[in-house]
Formats: sequence, C-alpha cells, structure tokens
Amino acid sequence: MRLRVNLLPANGEERIAIPYDFRRYFISLLKQVLDGTEVAERFSVEQPGFSPYVFSVSFKRLVDWDKEKQRFTVLPPVLMEISTGIPSVMTAIANGVLRLYGKPVVLGLKVDAFSVLPLTLLTNEMAVFKIKGHAVLRGKDGYLDLSESTTAEIEEAINAHLFKRLEFLSSIYVPSGAVSPVSVVSELSSYRKGVCAHYGGMITTVQGRMALQGSPASLQFLYDFGIGVRTGQGFGMLERL
Repeated sequence: MRLRVNLLPANGEERIAIPYDFRRYFISLLKQVLDGTEVAERFSVEQPGFSPYVFSVSFKRLVDWDKEKQRFTVLPPVLMEISTGIPSVMTAIANGVLRLYGKPVVLGLKVDAFSVLPLTLLTNEMAVFKIKGHAVLRGKDGYLDLSESTTAEIEEAINAHLFKRLEFLSSIYVPSGAVSPVSVVSELSSYRKGVCAHYGGMITTVQGRMALQGSPASLQFLYDFGIGVRTGQGFGMLERL
C-alpha cells in the first residue's frame, strides 16, 4: 500500500531551496502526520526499533547546487511517497495527511494533494527493483561500501535486516506466505556505491537497480517496507520495474 503526497511552496515561489540533509525534515513531517496515533509512540522512545513504513522524497527537477550553503534548488512539486504492508498504519497516515491538507508543514511547503496508489502484489519468485534515491545496507563492520563488497555480503545484509524487521513487526503484520532469504541476480542488477548527507554527516549508500530472487512473500515484504536499514528515515524504498 502506497500513498503519494504532493507538496508545493506555501508562498507560491517557483523554486525551492532544499538542504542536502533534507530527509530529517520529512521525518518531522511524518511526526506531524502521525501525531495522536499509536504509530507516533515510536517517536518518543529511545530505541524505537524498526519502522512499520518506508518513505522516499523526490523532486520534479534539480536546477542548481550550492556546495557552500549545503543546499540545492529544485522545481516544485516535491513528492513524498510512503509505503507499508500494514492496513492500520496506512489508514493512520492517510488520515493524518488529510488533516494537514492545505497547511504549511516543512521547508515552507504545504500539502497540495495526495493519492493512494494502485495496490501492487508480487506473485513471482524474481523481481527487478529500482532503489528510489538511496538505500543503506549495514554489514558486520558498518555500512557496506559496494565498491568493496561481495554479492554474498550484500545478500547477508539484506536478509539480516529482512528477518529482524519481520520479527519486530510480527505482532501487527502477517506475511502472505513463507518468507525466506532472497538472493541478488547479478546479471540483471546495476547498482553502485553512493554517498548521502544525513543529520549533519555523510553515510555510504547503495543506488541503482537490483534484481532479487526469493519467495513472493519475501519480495512483497521488501517492496512494502523497504530494503536495508534507516527505512523510516527516507532510505531503501523500492520501485518495481
């Protein structure tokens, strides 16, 4: 289940200045969206665990970079896409977005429109995904640098997070079938190392296209909840190609 939020400048400006570490502002927006719901409790605990959703932020077009001020200029609209496999979580998100309709939220933006996207059900044992923006894979010794990582290490990182998150969400999420480890289909994949600003620092990421093979329930879980870690912070959303 996915919901897309269309954001425009509240003052009608034709260009928007966006800081490099923009994801933290949209984490704040999600806090506003979920305020007063059970899901919002995760924002007030020291160790919230794994998020019951994944989100991504994209822009119509990037027109300028300002390295000195650590920001770039984009053309509106700004699009925020939120995904989850839990109906009650999506209901809370949709209701919260509706409550904020037309109001200024973050970075001088207002909620202009939103829509629930058509439901995507994965039924095959292989799917090719595009990583929307950046994903973050954590290995045994920190975030994976794909220029130095083997396929086996990438698969281990994906599956470790998949099963930890599935266990964490087990009280509110029931998979549609058997969840098993996935493997990377290297010949159909084209991914690379990325670097991304986040909360004042830089983290190593993954970008590009990734083909995965596994049970439909495993692929559906990754599609609904994202791949890797920091999915509740704007990383790891997958788009099926």
